[in-house]
Amino acid sequence: MSDRSLTPEHSQFYERFKSFWAAPSGQRVAEIISSDAKIHFTGSPTISGAEYIDYMDGMLAAFPGMIVTPLDCAGHGDMLYIAWETSSVIHGKPRTFLGVDRFRIKDGMAVEEHIVFDSAVLSSEGRPGIDN
Repeated sequence: MSDRSLTPEHSQFYERFKSFWAAPSGQRVAEIISSDAKIHFTGSPTISGAEYIDYMDGMLAAFPGMIVTPLDCAGHGDMLYIAWETSSVIHGKPRTFLGVDRFRIKDGMAVEEHIVFDSAVLSSEGRPGIDN
């Protein structure tokens, strides 16, 4: 992680993001996401930060053994970009894929999040020739 582009607020949020994914739960969403935040997942309708709590619990139940590993981050103004790798069992097969979250940070909390990844990995076929 290059600290040149990170403000103290970015760095603190990134550390909390890593802590969240070390022991994820729906209840812990409120540690990093504002309840009125707008959350945009690839292939899904926009939800609020409050709705994200149940969404996270559902996602963790649907994808057994899901591990999200933050890889790096960069900041620009009130935006923070976090690259990550996820491993999970999807449709009975282990899969690993990469993505990026783009956060808008205000007063230490995410008020907007865009989760960007190749959603083909979630299909039963996966991404032939690409999946691990």
